[in-house]
Amino acid sequence: MMVPAPRLSLFAFLLFVAASECRADDGVDFFEKKIRPVLAEHCYSCHSAAAKKSKGGLELDTPAGIRKGGDTGPAVTAKDENSLLLRMVAHADDVPAMPPKGKMPDVAVADLREWVKQGVPLQTATPAKVPTDARQFWAFQPAAEKPAPNVTNAKWPTTKADAFILKKLDEQKLTPTAPADRRTLIRRASFDLIGLPPTVEQVEAFAADDRPDAYARLVDDLLASPGFGEKWGRHWLDVARYAEDNSTSEATCKPPRFPYRYRDWVIAAFNADLPYPDFIRAQLAGDASGDHAATGFLVAGPYDEVKSPDVVLTATQRHEEIRDMVNTTTTAFL
Repeated sequence: MMVPAPRLSLFAFLLFVAASECRADDGVDFFEKKIRPVLAEHCYSCHSAAAKKSKGGLELDTPAGIRKGGDTGPAVTAKDENSLLLRMVAHADDVPAMPPKGKMPDVAVADLREWVKQGVPLQTATPAKVPTDARQFWAFQPAAEKPAPNVTNAKWPTTKADAFILKKLDEQKLTPTAPADRRTLIRRASFDLIGLPPTVEQVEAFAADDRPDAYARLVDDLLASPGFGEKWGRHWLDVARYAEDNSTSEATCKPPRFPYRYRDWVIAAFNADLPYPDFIRAQLAGDASGDHAATGFLVAGPYDEVKSPDVVLTATQRHEEIRDMVNTTTTAFL
């Protein structure tokens, strides 16, 4: 389907988001939030590639180092609560105490134990130490025009993209299906772009439209429909974890006030084809430009209105709120 150029950048971005937003929770988030900060604070000074010499041959700053372990073998084994690392941080009598200068806080030890119970999930790469071969991955290469591949039926492709599709079909020894009839085509385009079926009148009008640019006109009409922003803005709202309810079920953590203003802003941004850099800027700093509805991205998360009389607990609550904001922001935009 040919999408008019003015909409392409934000629309193409949402195609990527739609494909990746439903990634299953594989425990990596727990590692990033709870485990890596503990390892960085208590372990990296002696057990990392940055240390002058990793003590015991153990490096805990890369997935490979954690899996390999040190001179005495694996430091952690998935789901094994008797893992060497757990015994060390618990200061068990039969192993050297780690850290040697004092025991970690109980909550950190408990998090490490939970991490092992989960199966030792790890981040996929350490940004500071990306292997050379990883840098050759296609996503890190400059965009470049490629010639259309040779295919079995040179008459079938009507666009250059079709040639790449047919090449993959050829590799799998498959043949393209027959072209869709007009009534099928308008239903596909309508569901794809606005998420709703066309009316009977729209179907019949398109079926009778014999102009050579009838399909392009159809796509333009659908892109101009308010339903376009409603359909595709929903994918970004999923990334932003938009909701209108009580996210924690606690009486003091009430639903956000007027959340629909942010929802409507996102829909309007897609319908207006707001450039993606402006889309980011408005959500992170809309208060500086007067676009206050966009900053609903930052302030719509859990917020406990009634603070505890315990100043430590209150500080912990605020820390959790800020961490949630930072985590959502970085995972959404990066």
